[in-house]
Amino acid sequence: MLDLRRLEILRRFAAHGTITATAADLGYSPSAISQQLATLEREAGVALIERTAQRASLTDAGRELAEHAARILAAAETARSRMRARAGTVSGRVNVSCIHALAPALAPHLAALQRAHPELNVVAHETGSATAAAAVLEGRYDLAVIDDWSTHPPTEDSGLSVHRLRREDIVLAVPAEHPLADQPGPATAAQLRQIVHDHTWLCAPTGQLSRAAGDRYLSTVDATPPQRWEFEGLHILAALVATGAGVAFLPVGLAQEQAGVTALRLATRMQRTILALTRTTTREDPAITACLHTAQQALSSSR
Repeated sequence: MLDLRRLEILRRFAAHGTITATAADLGYSPSAISQQLATLEREAGVALIERTAQRASLTDAGRELAEHAARILAAAETARSRMRARAGTVSGRVNVSCIHALAPALAPHLAALQRAHPELNVVAHETGSATAAAAVLEGRYDLAVIDDWSTHPPTEDSGLSVHRLRREDIVLAVPAEHPLADQPGPATAAQLRQIVHDHTWLCAPTGQLSRAAGDRYLSTVDATPPQRWEFEGLHILAALVATGAGVAFLPVGLAQEQAGVTALRLATRMQRTILALTRTTTREDPAITACLHTAQQALSSSR
């Protein structure tokens, strides 16, 4: 009989490619991972790992078993979810991740959910939107709340369920005393170019989804910031705009909530989508469903 826990270790090893990375992912020591894989080899009756002095890699049999493991583990999780649905109790551990900009809005609702269901243990994490889907599929998170700045948000992929919570406009955030603050209409391309030229451009670091979307938009209006400041977190950018340090693209709700900031609408619309990601194998799990519904209630207001 193949042990499900060891099959999960094999699946993670296949994904990460090294004992060290697998151990870090699962919170074990590298020696413990090696021992579990060696035990799995004995259970399978065939060599799964090829070991050298420098590294360990999967054999052909190891790769085949890792593919079976993914299907076996998915079937086991589906069965567990259906049995939990039959029991009908909201209980157990649910790993929830959320981008930090949305955590203050979501956290009170999750805390209330835990108080309503004492046997539920919500474990909260922060993660970036770019890596969330893989983390959910790998089982590190059961629910991930992310933002997507592309013009075509992701649809359901193999094993992943995508839940759209809301879609909101992106605006140009400028200090409240800016000469265009009282302008009733949207900022034109010419005005945007001038603003970008005259002010420090505040944005996320390279690699962030909001940074890539903002840079794409600026390129469409031929605006090149002569000076940039990079900061993690849209709330930080909003606070900096309020001090007069610069200007930034921000979600309309955040810009309007920040004192000392005026939101200028853009002539060509720019938006982001707030999404929740879960695994299809957990769609019937009452605890995960309750957390998903809580996220929908907390974050689905249209803006």
